[in-house]
Amino acid sequence: MSNFNKISVKKITINPDQEGQRVDNFLRKLLPGVPNSLIYKIIRDGQVRVNSGRIKPLYRLKPKDIVRIPPVSIDCAPEIISSNLIKNIRSNILFENSDFFVINKPPGIAVHSGTKIKHDIISSLKSLNKYKNIALVHRLDKNTSGCLIISKNYHTASTLGKIFKENNVNKQYIALLSGQLKSKNIAINQPLLRERQNYKNSITISKEGKPSSSVLTLKHQFKSSCLVDINIMTGRTHQIRVHSSSIGNPVCGDTKYGDVKINKQLRLFGLKRMFLHAQKISFFYKKNYIFEAKLPEDLSNVVKNLKYDVEEK
Repeated sequence: MSNFNKISVKKITINPDQEGQRVDNFLRKLLPGVPNSLIYKIIRDGQVRVNSGRIKPLYRLKPKDIVRIPPVSIDCAPEIISSNLIKNIRSNILFENSDFFVINKPPGIAVHSGTKIKHDIISSLKSLNKYKNIALVHRLDKNTSGCLIISKNYHTASTLGKIFKENNVNKQYIALLSGQLKSKNIAINQPLLRERQNYKNSITISKEGKPSSSVLTLKHQFKSSCLVDINIMTGRTHQIRVHSSSIGNPVCGDTKYGDVKINKQLRLFGLKRMFLHAQKISFFYKKNYIFEAKLPEDLSNVVKNLKYDVEEK
């Protein structure tokens, strides 16, 4: 396995034998075991540079080109996360009864299968006899961590599904947003519409979309970012990411709706993924339930580092 996964930034000078290779193919050879999705992500984010400049995946290398290679952790590769999830399932389960269970979803793995997705939480858990009949109740984005509810049978899945559909669930997230929040409490009521652009789904604010409500509460204000609690009354795809971006405070680390410049700055504070965590969820199903997943270490360390970036009042 490549030792590039264990060191800091590396710079490589291209020799004549390496001339003409596409940079994405060059990285595949250089970083064995790292998924293509991660390779394209670090190129797209500008973490991979040639002669100090941003490049596209199709760029062909020239002799004496200097290629900057960022530190790449394959610990976040979906197949490894999937394997670890099965191996350490007990440590991921927050609650379990005969009807459903709640896991603390790790970031970097999709919750269900789909096009180009080989490893996902539901398929991984179904490989265990104990969970072969499970069904997803709700979803979290691939790079979002936190409380995820999974039913153990069709009846529970149907009933809990209705509870979620009728918005009888309180969902609280914690997020780091770019910039300074204009108020300590902000309510966003903007309809969201799913659009198909360049063969990819994109969520936009549109009067033709579905009603969507989010409430932001400031926890800590830093110079270039702010830590907030977010309660969502609805559960639309990318709701928090689009709503926060609509007021000029996108989620830090979000490569789709976020701020490229601030995302780059926050890497210096240790942010390596989208800072969005499903912290708490509560609902009534036969009785009242409240589940909470504490902020994972990678994100709590970012907050600790940001104490040196506090906004002076």
